[in-house]
Amino acid sequence: MSLFAENFRLAVKRFPQIEGFLSSAAKGDEPVAERAQPAVERSLARSGLPTGRMGGSWLHSRYDPENEARLAAEEALALGAELSLLAGLGYAYGAEALLASGAVVLAMEPNPACLLACMEERDLCSLFSHERFFLITGMDSGAAASWIERLDPRSLAYMVTPAYKEPYSEELRALRQVVDRFQEKDRINEATLKRFGRRWVKNLARNADCVLRYPGITRLRGLARGMPATILAAGPSLDEVLPALKDIRERSLIVCVDTALRSALRAGVQPDFVVVVDPQYWNARHLDRCVSPSSILISEAAVWPSVFRLPFRAHYLCSSLYPLGRYIEERAGAAKGSLGAGGSVSTSAWDFARLLCCAPLYLAGLDLGFPGGKTHANASLFEQRSLADGTRLSPSSLASFSAMRGGQPYLSVANDSSPLVSDRRLSLYAWWFSAKAAHYPEAPSYTLARGGLAIPGIALRGIDEIMALAPIRDDLNERIRRELEACALQKLGAGQPPATMEALKAELCLELRRIEESAERGLALVERARLASGAALSALLDELGALDAYLLHSAAKDIVGFLFSSLDELLGGRVRDFNDSLDKSSRLYREIAQSANWHSQLLSSGEPADKSSPL
Repeated sequence: MSLFAENFRLAVKRFPQIEGFLSSAAKGDEPVAERAQPAVERSLARSGLPTGRMGGSWLHSRYDPENEARLAAEEALALGAELSLLAGLGYAYGAEALLASGAVVLAMEPNPACLLACMEERDLCSLFSHERFFLITGMDSGAAASWIERLDPRSLAYMVTPAYKEPYSEELRALRQVVDRFQEKDRINEATLKRFGRRWVKNLARNADCVLRYPGITRLRGLARGMPATILAAGPSLDEVLPALKDIRERSLIVCVDTALRSALRAGVQPDFVVVVDPQYWNARHLDRCVSPSSILISEAAVWPSVFRLPFRAHYLCSSLYPLGRYIEERAGAAKGSLGAGGSVSTSAWDFARLLCCAPLYLAGLDLGFPGGKTHANASLFEQRSLADGTRLSPSSLASFSAMRGGQPYLSVANDSSPLVSDRRLSLYAWWFSAKAAHYPEAPSYTLARGGLAIPGIALRGIDEIMALAPIRDDLNERIRRELEACALQKLGAGQPPATMEALKAELCLELRRIEESAERGLALVERARLASGAALSALLDELGALDAYLLHSAAKDIVGFLFSSLDELLGGRVRDFNDSLDKSSRLYREIAQSANWHSQLLSSGEPADKSSPL
């Protein structure tokens, strides 16, 4: 079998689209590019490795492409990114260097001639079969966004193969916008984690039994197939919908976010489902004195514990976004089922309605801006607190003004073409909705918010469109009743023996103690390495390598690393010399030991002693 044939066999096994990207010649041994692209001239570097030029520009170094790729990968990953988006696969030296550095690699190749040359000139079997390598044929920014969301990295790096910059400049500009959005989301998530991360882990430890007690949302998949759904967010325009909400409920399923529940109840409507996924304390306060016994709670195990004590009709869990929750779920049985996390509970509510197979989806109160200078619907906790706390010198309007000015505001366009003040954070949510609407055409989405932010792909509709729909309430109630009865018959809501969770916690605590001991041993080895040389130093480095391999493959590694700062903040960028490398290793082992100890204490006693830990 030729080199190309073996590469092609493995490539199409993992990435079937390659077969369409390259059309085969008569015997199927040599594919031919389907459309005109910059020509590729093949060559050899001075090191003897294959390289080439595309459109007159060198794809890689003419001297040593492997070393050039290694240096570029080190630069791209200097801040510790988990995923690297590589624009231009070229001869794959960059992708191989990024994989060797431990990153997940999402490569994009728009030129069939370049991919053909790469597959004919180089052995790519290990690349195409590598579990951390993914390939997109083309330079489609939408496809890149979908893949990044699917891979869900904690941080993202971006690397462009130089020869692609000129011929694909337009595509790269669109790709840069995608990267900027994800990196902005990373910065927001990092700041939020730093502020609230410990609280989320404590909530998970307290709610761990809920993972065993409550069923997952996968049971609800397709429950309302073909039925319309109205999703209630808490933006100011929700007040325009509330007078008609009772009639809307007769004609569509109602999914309500936590911040909008108070408004729905004041309108005399108990939603079918209430979505609560934010773990913060003040988020739970949105449910104060909101009694909705006909509603079903959709939540995740990290929410504030009081949420699970509220008298909802039933509780269903989605899969946790946090490592401790995922660890418990994986060992407790079947997966609960994931919901999209675009940074807002409204994004999770939309994805839940899609999971129910509802169509179409109507979005009420999703303003993603500040129409009329307001931030929330009148009945929301935010508005009510502002009114209650307002004084002559500090009126309630000041709170709205502060909220508007606090998120990098800018002037945008509303659905009715009027000017609207939005901000960077809300624009990220709008981008999420736009991307999802394009990705799931089977769930057409419309907005009822005339003064809300215009979202590409989500058209404005009037309430009269819903009012013209046929009533579905009796059929929907019957479907929900049958599901709850089936769930009860299978005893999914009856809970598990308490010893099951205790045994699981004990197993995790044991692994955390092993990690702590290993990290402390790593600290001792680093100090010995400072004074060693020759064979003794080599032996110490081998031992540190084995210890690192254990830590990287531990089942609890993600739990321990969850509360870490970014590697740039923790380690201070690229390594300067051997002593600097030892200093960084020492800081990392110390963080690992402290985090493992903190989690172990939390799980065993319920409240760790936060003395000097910088977490």
